[in-house]
Amino acid sequence: MSKCRRCNIDVLDHSLSCPLCNGVLEYDPVKDPESEKDFLDHSQETGEKSKSVMYPDITPAMRRMRFVIKLTIFCSIVVEGILILINYLTYSKVKWSALCGIGLAYACFSLIYSFRHNKSHRKKMLVQAIFIMPVLILIDYILGYTGWSIDFAIPCVIAMLDIAILVLMIINTSNWQSYILLQIYIIIICVILTILMLTGKFFKHDFFMIIADIMSALLLGGTLVFGDRPATTELKRRFHV
Repeated sequence: MSKCRRCNIDVLDHSLSCPLCNGVLEYDPVKDPESEKDFLDHSQETGEKSKSVMYPDITPAMRRMRFVIKLTIFCSIVVEGILILINYLTYSKVKWSALCGIGLAYACFSLIYSFRHNKSHRKKMLVQAIFIMPVLILIDYILGYTGWSIDFAIPCVIAMLDIAILVLMIINTSNWQSYILLQIYIIIICVILTILMLTGKFFKHDFFMIIADIMSALLLGGTLVFGDRPATTELKRRFHV
C-alpha cells in the first residue's frame, strides 16, 4: 500500500503518483504487510531494484537551464541599455525604450517563474495573468494614460484566460476538475474589478469588463452544474470541507 502525504490518502494499487495531486507516493508496508511481496514483484517487473523510486540525475539539465536564464537576463539588460541610448539620441517625446524595457522584464519574469518554480501550469497561468495587468497599466501610463489598459486590455486578459481554461478542460478530460480553483480565483479578480468599475472612477467604458464577468461566471457555473459530483468533491477537497 502506498500513501500520499499531501492528500493524506492511501492508494491500494501500484501507482507511483497520487491520482489527486500527482505527487510522489510513499510505500507503507506497515499498513499492508501482505502486499509487500506483490510490491517487490512489481518493482522487479518495472526494472526497479529497490523499494524507492529511482529518478534520473537532473543536475546537468538544471545547470544548463540556470545558465540560459542568466544569459537571457544579461542579454536583456544589454539590449535595454542600447535601446535607452538610441532613444536618448533620437528622442522625439516618446519613451519607447521604457516600453521595450517593460516587455523584456516581463519576458524574463515569465522565463524565471516558468522554469525555476515547480508549480502547476494552472498556477503559472494565474500568476502571469495577474502580473501582466499592472504591466499593461504601466504601459498605458507611459503613453499618456488614456484608460485602454483598464477598459479593454485587462478584460481581454481575463476573457482569454477563461477561453484557455475551457480548452484545457476539454483536452484534459480525466482531470478537468483541477481547474475549478483557478476559475474561483478569476471570479475573485472579476469581483474586485467590478467593484472598481461601479465606483465610476477607473473605467470609462465598462462593456468589455461586463463581458469578462459574464464569461467567467458562465464558465464556473457551467463547470459546477455539468461537473456534478466530481466538481463538488473537488471543492470539498480544496477547501477541506
